[in-house]
Amino acid sequence: MMAALAALVAPAGQAEAAKKKVKKPVVTRVAPATPAIGETLTVYGKYFIRGKGRNSVVFKRDGAPAVFVKADVSTRRQIKVVLPAKLSEHLVVKDGTPVATPFRVRVLAKRFGARFTALSKSPHILPAKPPGSVDAPPAAAPDGDCDGDDVKNSADLDDDNDLLSDEFEKTLKTDACKRDSDGDGVEDGYEYRAAVDLNDDEYQDPNRSLPYPGKRPYPNPLDGTDAETDYDGDSLSQLEEYKLWIYTIQSRGEPRSLASLSYSDGLQHSRFAREADGRRKPSVAALGYDRQQEFLAWAADAGNGYSPVHVSGVNSWWYEPRQAYDIRDFNRDGTVSQERDLNLADDGKVYLRAEVTYYDADQDGWLHDGERDEDADGLNNFEESHGCTSRPEWWEKVYTKETGYPVKYAGTRLDDPDSDGDGVRDGADDQDHDDLTNVWECSRQAASGRPPTHPDADEAPADPKEGFVNPFNPCLPSQKSRTCNRYPNVDKPWAPYNPKDVYYFVFN
Repeated sequence: MMAALAALVAPAGQAEAAKKKVKKPVVTRVAPATPAIGETLTVYGKYFIRGKGRNSVVFKRDGAPAVFVKADVSTRRQIKVVLPAKLSEHLVVKDGTPVATPFRVRVLAKRFGARFTALSKSPHILPAKPPGSVDAPPAAAPDGDCDGDDVKNSADLDDDNDLLSDEFEKTLKTDACKRDSDGDGVEDGYEYRAAVDLNDDEYQDPNRSLPYPGKRPYPNPLDGTDAETDYDGDSLSQLEEYKLWIYTIQSRGEPRSLASLSYSDGLQHSRFAREADGRRKPSVAALGYDRQQEFLAWAADAGNGYSPVHVSGVNSWWYEPRQAYDIRDFNRDGTVSQERDLNLADDGKVYLRAEVTYYDADQDGWLHDGERDEDADGLNNFEESHGCTSRPEWWEKVYTKETGYPVKYAGTRLDDPDSDGDGVRDGADDQDHDDLTNVWECSRQAASGRPPTHPDADEAPADPKEGFVNPFNPCLPSQKSRTCNRYPNVDKPWAPYNPKDVYYFVFN
């Protein structure tokens, strides 16, 4: 009898343990901020269920019962839900008319979210719009001050300070009293200008800038779901390029103007010059790039001590004698290469990135917005936002046959030269504290001096061992570094201790 009882209890306990592993959904923001009933609300967060009709969004006005609404299409981080007519019953009514009403939001996925959103992160839902009506935000109160500049709206030509005049915003149908009409974190003026840049073609003759594509603008100041989209293909999202534009204004003294954006989500090369025929040509050359020169000047300052850097060999203990290298000498051959090429039997001549212009990933001599390094920390914008120093998971996704280190070190930011605040610029800093700079551990190709592995040569390990780098694993390339765990966990081993891992490839 006791044995039978144990058999019944054990599966129940296992099921309960499995249930606890499922994380509760979290809502981080919604867009647009003021949707109308019948429109689509996008809920951003994490731990949602991917698919159609698999999540429910719960709306609750304070003092009223909750309303459960089945979502349409969802990803793990985004839910789209059409606001149903039954929400009308819970709108606040003033003077006999329903008005914008805040509804707290919560998500039911595999589990129920821990709590409803705060009012500051909740949508203010409007009544359904009459059929055929056009979005027309209300005019700003003439005696108000939308942008807080001490100039009354009646005398202010740009009430919200988004660099678009109030009169022009009427034609765009954006809100003249809101700097960010669609609530996606990007100003209206920036999205307008980026849309103009994207619409400017290069095959027209004579070439000239095309006007704003008003019927279908991309990026769109009235689309609250496009902040994470990369319209121009430079590997930076619209929101990231907007943040870089703000960074250049605040930190570089750039003028706050829409005449020419320092970073535009409509241009891969936001810095350009017009040729005689009107066509654009990039103007940021890789060689002599001023932000890189700024980083090298910082490193060379005697008070900082990163020019040169002093490094132990991969077979030496961290406390043994070290050798000095230029901070750009990634493969430790004693020279900073201007150009490197290898003659391969299969592929002929293959060019690798020159160390002197390592940030120019495509080696075309010009820097697109993803290759620029706006915060001058030695790491280009792409590497810090989506690449080698953005997060440990990047390495685990690129090198799927290697097990990541158990300590998840923090990544770096593209708009902060010193992401952890220790006084060291991110390229010279050392996320895993193994005494190799982040910029040294960013590329196995650069560190090994070896081109990408041939697709059908998986068994061939890269060489030399110095190329086995990872900025988030202190045991790579040296197991004798000062932070590599001395007694690896045999139950959950990591690179290079996991016998199931295959070592090690160089991917482009």
